[in-house]
Amino acid sequence: MQFRFFALVFTLFLPLTNSSAQADEILVRSAVTNVTVFPSGAQIVRTAKIDLPAGDQTIVLQDLPERLIPSSLRVEGAGGKSFEIGSVDSKRIYVNVKDVEGALDKSERKQLEDTIERLGDDMTLLTSRISAAQTQRRLMERLTDLPGQSPGSPLDKQAGSSGAGLFSVENWGKIFDLIGARLAVADDLILKYRQQKRVKAKEIAKLKKRLTEQPPKKERQMEVRVAVHASTQMSGMLKIKYQVREASWRPFYDARLATGGKGIKPTLALSRRAGIRQWSGEDWSNVKLSLSTTSPQKGAQAPVLRPKRLDLITNYPVAAKPAAGYMADKVRGMARNEMMSEDLMAASPAAPVVEQKKKRLVARQRRARIRQYAFQAVFDIPGLISILPTGDEKKVAISSDKMDPALIIKTVPKINTTAFLYAKFSHDKKSTPLLPGSVALYRDGTFTGNSHLPLINGGDEYELGFGGDDAVKVVRSEVKRTKGQAGVFTSSKTDERRYLIKITNLHQTEIDVEVIDQIPFSVNEKVVVRLLPSSTKPSRQNIKDKRGILAWDFKLEQGREKLINLDYTITWPADRTLSR
Repeated sequence: MQFRFFALVFTLFLPLTNSSAQADEILVRSAVTNVTVFPSGAQIVRTAKIDLPAGDQTIVLQDLPERLIPSSLRVEGAGGKSFEIGSVDSKRIYVNVKDVEGALDKSERKQLEDTIERLGDDMTLLTSRISAAQTQRRLMERLTDLPGQSPGSPLDKQAGSSGAGLFSVENWGKIFDLIGARLAVADDLILKYRQQKRVKAKEIAKLKKRLTEQPPKKERQMEVRVAVHASTQMSGMLKIKYQVREASWRPFYDARLATGGKGIKPTLALSRRAGIRQWSGEDWSNVKLSLSTTSPQKGAQAPVLRPKRLDLITNYPVAAKPAAGYMADKVRGMARNEMMSEDLMAASPAAPVVEQKKKRLVARQRRARIRQYAFQAVFDIPGLISILPTGDEKKVAISSDKMDPALIIKTVPKINTTAFLYAKFSHDKKSTPLLPGSVALYRDGTFTGNSHLPLINGGDEYELGFGGDDAVKVVRSEVKRTKGQAGVFTSSKTDERRYLIKITNLHQTEIDVEVIDQIPFSVNEKVVVRLLPSSTKPSRQNIKDKRGILAWDFKLEQGREKLINLDYTITWPADRTLSR
């Protein structure tokens, strides 16, 4: 049995040859079987079963998406007998597709989207009305203090022109009746608007669900015509590959820290996940899904810089003053336009596995198969995946890694005296890079917030914060601040600052601590900043190339406290003003 594979790439609207125009046409249907999603865009693989008589034939496929990239189109064939692929032509056509139950055409989807937008505007208006009613209610509550004003007070004289005054005892009942009535009206309005918001929120959720569950109808599609020649009657498969722009995926992570305890080491489980969207107009049902880190849509070549010219503006003398002002403005405007135009030009798969442990069944998370190449990584998601063309995000798991982190307490008491728990970990050198993405943080099973991971390559170290640690107390106080003058003949001004930072460890174990603070730095040689000998010597200075940022690193035993003195002076000429 012979197998031949032919791959041809043709641009859009190539003319058909005479032989293909005279050949019999065979209309076949294809199905999406494999999808590789890029950070922007996707590559689709469709397969179609073909039954060919002997001779020249034209295979016609009319179920490809309208917005595929024509230059990416590629056709391959395989069969039990030898056959050849000739020309491949493509064009956009209108097709008569039988109505899918519940499918929406463009006008129906547009109407639903407009209704959702209008309901959203109504929600915004109701929120404003609730805020206004709450403001009125607060105003009425403040008016309850009015009877406390003594008769004859300035406010009372402003409120009542003569006699007993507005705040007299005999008027208290009227005031309370008025306040009570107004409060009741405000409460009724708040309740009414909140009920209306709930109704509209349910309508929006219902319409969004309908948009998600009901795919759009196909109106225009891409038709592909493939000229083939079979030496004998045969059956085979046709594989069509192409790319679309209307798809994307983003990485995100779950970081679960188990802090351990006495005699138990901490562990960090980092789960890598992906969110996939597609709005290409075709249905990806039960497909083999892969995620690639390459980005075809960014282009294939680096941009080219154009030379940028500089010149001096020629001043043209003009005799008359009015004309001089006019012409000078005109010349300057022409020069500006010329330089702006130059700037613009220059810028211009297996089943789920369970393991038995102490008579408990614990479900393991499926992991993607990772293919590492020199310039990209590909994650093959296990099983078959379905993604609707509605733009809604489909979330899948990629991998989960366990690490042995080092726990560190970090605090910046000048801004916030909270002690924050960090987990410092090293990414495995053999692993694929961790792409930038959001990360959900869990500490001992409790969600503590969200953060963001930058690009982390294999072998890189990184620190993740997991919220405040109440068992570490931090206090920062100013001990001394004095200003004065020094010198006899050349006097100068001085500013002396002294701070005390106290850290107390209430844990039952020793902890690593990093305290970060700062002193000002000078950009003028006449302004001198000096750490005093009484200061606790910092472990590091100018952290991350930031001048004046200091750090103290130390271990703190259980139940102990650490005192850090930060003392410095600033000296500058007495006849000058210091800029801060």
